[in-house]
Amino acid sequence: MPATPRLTRLRQQLANHNIDAFLVPLADAHQGEYIAAHDQRLKWLTGFSGSAGMAIVTADRAVIFVDGRYTVQVAREVDLTVFEHEHLHNNPPAKWLGTNTKAGDRIAYDPWLHTHAQIEAIENALKDTGASLSPVAENPIDAIWQDQPEKPLGQIIAYPEELAGESASQRRKRHGRRKRR
Repeated sequence: MPATPRLTRLRQQLANHNIDAFLVPLADAHQGEYIAAHDQRLKWLTGFSGSAGMAIVTADRAVIFVDGRYTVQVAREVDLTVFEHEHLHNNPPAKWLGTNTKAGDRIAYDPWLHTHAQIEAIENALKDTGASLSPVAENPIDAIWQDQPEKPLGQIIAYPEELAGESASQRRKRHGRRKRR
């Protein structure tokens, strides 16, 4: 499906929740290196299949941020008549938000998909703009992604004791004795 209908639906969702901009990282709740199909929100929205990137969607702009490794790939996979392309390191999302937002703007993000350092950098960039950063309870992409794959339900496998250095029960016992702060 082309990006335009997906962007239109996302923008409608944002407007319904009084959100002026939404951050779409390539991330899962565990900040894992390998992202399950269920969590490929950036790919679903933009078509970009690389391993590092982020998009920011506003009412009238959509920007995809990728690093130099993906310059050719982003041009091949993403409709650049719909998405602007920015370099992830030369003009990172925090810096872009700091120069492209205004007082009263509400920038939303899924708190499960960002590190503390990422949020802190964005908050610092927004200090002088008057814009605010707000976590959302439900990711707006999940609300509109009708054929989103199910969350993976793999078998749990115990980490081998010979590699861990101690059994799980020994570790729990050892950590149970620690004083809580």
